[in-house]
Amino acid sequence: MNTESIYNIFIVDDHQLVIDGISSLIKGSEQFRISGSSTNPLEVSERLRTFPSDILLTDISMPAMNGIELTRLLKKDFPDLKVIAISMHGENQIIKEMLDAGISGYILKNTGKHELIEAIAKVAAGGTYFDENVTREILNSFSNKNDEKRLTPREIEIIRLIEQEYSNKQISEKLFISERTVESHRKNIFRKTNTQSLIGLMKYAYSMKLIQ
Repeated sequence: MNTESIYNIFIVDDHQLVIDGISSLIKGSEQFRISGSSTNPLEVSERLRTFPSDILLTDISMPAMNGIELTRLLKKDFPDLKVIAISMHGENQIIKEMLDAGISGYILKNTGKHELIEAIAKVAAGGTYFDENVTREILNSFSNKNDEKRLTPREIEIIRLIEQEYSNKQISEKLFISERTVESHRKNIFRKTNTQSLIGLMKYAYSMKLIQ
């Protein structure tokens, strides 16, 4: 990052019209300067060596190389470069992959000038910025992951029967479900509790006060 508090911005998008639009929103800012742009992600690494930049704004869906691949490549060659993804959509899987690639921000292409400048300013200051819709997707993703690991009342009931040394057949008879369903529940229980044996499962159950 430069020491003059003027940050160089490089823009990548396979549509020149989009680059021109983003450039027009940034121009006039005392804090930011367009250092360069490209419609071809394959040439960006070389261009950045000629036009050193602090922040890269990149489209995600590009034919030659998508924004995820580009970000991974550039973070290796320019570890201090901060990347803000720009997309038409805030799709959960794409957001996750971009986060894994090392982005500092994610905004949508319908973003106005005020939000764009705010996003760049926060990232330039060492922070992160994510569009409201993108933030919602991220939170939903974490919520879904937590739901996947949360034991259901039925699974807790089966754990308590296992602790009482009930067999699958006895559990199926007591709960009026098939043995195959019991086995499916057991597999899910071991997966959710991250245990591989009955001893490990019982230790987990006691530690979480599922059984007394």
